Amino acid sequence: MRNRCKTGISLLVLLISGCTAIGRNETTAPSAAGGRQEVQWVAFNGGYDATRFSTLTQIDTKNVATLREVARFKLPETMSFQCDPVVIAGTMYLTTRERTYAIDARTGEQRWARSHELKDPGPGRLGRGVAYAKGRVFRGLVDGHVVALDAKTGDVIWDVIGADSKAGEFYTAVPVVWEDRVYLGSAGSDYGAIGHIRAFDAATGKRLWSFDTIPSTGEAASTWPNEPGKVKAGGGTYSSYALDTEAGLLYSPVGNPGPDFVRDYRKGDNLYTSSVIVLDATTGELRGYHQLVKNDFHDWDVAASPILFTSRAGRKMVAAAGKNGYVYGLSRDLREVLFQTPVTRIENVDAPMTTEGTRFLPGTQGGTNWYGPSYSPPLNLLFVPAIDWATTIKLGGPESLKHDPPKPFIGSANGFGEQDPNDQRFGHVTAVDADSGHIVWKYDTDTSMVASVTPTAGGVVLTADTKGNFLALDAASGKVLLKKHLGDPIGGGVVTYMLGGIQYVAVAGGMKNPIIQTDSGPAWVAIFALPDQPRR
Repeated sequence: MRNRCKTGISLLVLLISGCTAIGRNETTAPSAAGGRQEVQWVAFNGGYDATRFSTLTQIDTKNVATLREVARFKLPETMSFQCDPVVIAGTMYLTTRERTYAIDARTGEQRWARSHELKDPGPGRLGRGVAYAKGRVFRGLVDGHVVALDAKTGDVIWDVIGADSKAGEFYTAVPVVWEDRVYLGSAGSDYGAIGHIRAFDAATGKRLWSFDTIPSTGEAASTWPNEPGKVKAGGGTYSSYALDTEAGLLYSPVGNPGPDFVRDYRKGDNLYTSSVIVLDATTGELRGYHQLVKNDFHDWDVAASPILFTSRAGRKMVAAAGKNGYVYGLSRDLREVLFQTPVTRIENVDAPMTTEGTRFLPGTQGGTNWYGPSYSPPLNLLFVPAIDWATTIKLGGPESLKHDPPKPFIGSANGFGEQDPNDQRFGHVTAVDADSGHIVWKYDTDTSMVASVTPTAGGVVLTADTKGNFLALDAASGKVLLKKHLGDPIGGGVVTYMLGGIQYVAVAGGMKNPIIQTDSGPAWVAIFALPDQPRR
């Protein structure tokens, strides 16, 4: 993992043909258009370290307010669009539940679309993006299939079954590809499934290894009850992963235990749920873990990828943020907690759940949901999006504990809870010093912040909110430099890249989501550039 210490960092020049994500957030290459620089966005969260930091400087604090929309790709689907666009050699790749798209990253014109014929689909409703390597794009599907597509044509190269949809398992996470292996974990924590993180051969799709996030043997298995009629469930993975290419280690978030809200059903710590775990990327063997929430009974997944960075003080660190409202600074081996900083209000979290109802905060929607922390090396700051909103859960009767996947297995009488209409909601982006954990600034708003947060070497932080506003903040101070309404709630990726010497920003918008309580029209991707830039 390479540490970027200065804004004016030089970039290693690589040819795009056959490129893979290379442990940084961008790949650069000479442009076919007159030798002008091209900088790609090569993976979910930008690269293996998952920090989302962009070294681009053309858009900066002085000119970001002049950004204008130059193209928009309109998808036919209306959904909770949470995809992080990937940009390789001028092509942008997008995913929905049933389709994969390739579009021109300058003009938004469609190059191809692949419809996936789902077979016994599970309860999943999303696809958060693709991984790219050697002319192929890889993704998981909600029916448990993993596919490799030709990046130029969308043709299916291989299609394998990676998860059991009849057991409540499905894919929403984005794979990571390294050393000819595709890493992907299944979701389904709320539907009676057990999470599995697996490696597949990138050439053939053959399964190479599998790790169960809920152990059936060994010391960790004793953190679950061993009683007749009680089912172990949970531990899904939902967004993506980080990978230390020097050490060959895969870092994964792990979701909640099941049933969600009934802690007495499953007394014990319930390893490895609501945790960050690290696996040997070659063998799948467990190398370490840190559990953010023991015996989680609030549905406080670690849903977003952890990130890997070397701080200004020279510490090799991991940062992770969960739905419990904290961001954590951890040592790279996950054994030491360097800081634990709250980024939302935290109220009534020790109270037991009751049939009458228990209100707690953060609720089941957040703190930090599917996009996690990002990191700026020049400022040594973490940027953490969060939802600050309470939930009331009412425990259900015995029927709510029936294990019948893929039906919900959550233990409540009111689903994932109710929100008092008089209860004020907030969203935040919090800037945290990556060595001390101290809060440097906080951007507060009256709506949920679930979109990605992307810092750049130009000194700006790019993000968006669920009222449909595209935002650019001063990375050093949090001052709003740009607030542009785009028409629909936004909960997807905000990415930046350079083509033909022009820096672009793409925003994935359109989010119809009953849990976040947003309504929307069909999904879209809006593309921005500075004015008066000659595009080819």
